[in-house]
Amino acid sequence: MGHIILLLVSLTFIGCQSKPLNVYDETNYTLIQTDTFQGILDRRIFVYKYDTSRKMQINYWDNGNILAKGFSHKQKLDGRFEMYYITGKLMQVDSFFDGNKISSIKNHNTDTSIKIFRNGKLEPFTSIDSVQ
Repeated sequence: MGHIILLLVSLTFIGCQSKPLNVYDETNYTLIQTDTFQGILDRRIFVYKYDTSRKMQINYWDNGNILAKGFSHKQKLDGRFEMYYITGKLMQVDSFFDGNKISSIKNHNTDTSIKIFRNGKLEPFTSIDSVQ
């Protein structure tokens, strides 16, 4: 009888082992907050199911297309951060680790319809770095 119990405990332990979790798998996030501005969806915040210090945030253009989507850990950018043109086309993908940018890939088909108001005039938007 003791051997059977030991076997069942061993099988249970072995069966509980699973592959490592991917903290950037969007299916492992749960929506916790939705913000609107003047009745238009502005942003959604998701929390990681297995570690509440990890979040995913999606911001939206006024037309409902995604503006930006990124992950954070302990309130620092961590992982993939995507930025989109108002048309929905991918503009730029940055990669972060612990708040530091480690790589950036830009889509060279710039959407010239996006402008930034700076120093009293409109200027072309080329990347997130041009805003700073």
